This record gives sequence, structure tokens and C-alpha cells, in this order.
Amino acid sequence: MSKKIEEIFREAPPFLKILGFKEASISDDSSEYTCVFNPGVDLTHSNGMIVQGGFVAGMLDSAMAQFLIYLTQGKKIPLTLDMTTTFLLPCGPDSDVIAKSTIIKQGKSIAFTKAELFQNDKLIATASATNKLV
Repeated sequence: MSKKIEEIFREAPPFLKILGFKEASISDDSSEYTCVFNPGVDLTHSNGMIVQGGFVAGMLDSAMAQFLIYLTQGKKIPLTLDMTTTFLLPCGPDSDVIAKSTIIKQGKSIAFTKAELFQNDKLIATASATNKLV
């Protein structure tokens, strides 16, 4: 059983509403952080059919960052130094998107993270990032 975000943070950051954030949870062993988004048509291009890639990257980035904030109990804020994103399939609007993030390695001031984004049980994008913890 995983913990819901309400047990982790008092409230989600306001910008997540733009991305269609619904909920987040962490696995019992704290090895994986999951965010659920439902991006709206306002985030699309191509006649409302495909979510713009920057928003897809934002979902991945926010899942990785929120996980680091949780792991440091809010004592460190992650700044994304670099992020590599691979887009595999288009992301559609008005359908749940699940971002799963993990920590590859975490030191005192630098962390390496990765995330995968799924829609309709299909992997649609991946990302890896280097984060400065301040």
C-alpha cells in the first residue's frame, strides 16, 4: 500500500494544477514516487489532439523533483541542472497520465533521477535529470 500525497505534503504546489495534477503517492519502501495527471485540451497543439512536449517534460520533471523534496523532508529544494527527455508516443488530452520516478543516486548536494510517463498502459516518454540540492 502506498502513501498518498496528503500524507507527504500539506498541499501540492499550485503550478501542478496547470499540468492537470490529480494525486501522488510513494511506495511503501520509498523507492518510487508516482504522480497522476490529466492534462486538458488547453495544453495541446495539433487541433487539440497532442499535449505539447514542454508540458510532458514538466510532468516528468515535477515527479522527479517532488520525490527529492519528499526524501529530504523539505529541507532541500532540487534545481534541475539538466534533463534529457525522450518522447516515444504522443500524449493525448483528457486521459490520465502516470509519472513514475526513482532516484538513481543521491549525494549531499547532487542527485540523479529518472522518470517514466505512461498513458493507457503505454510508455510515452522517459527522462533523466541531474539535480542540485539547495
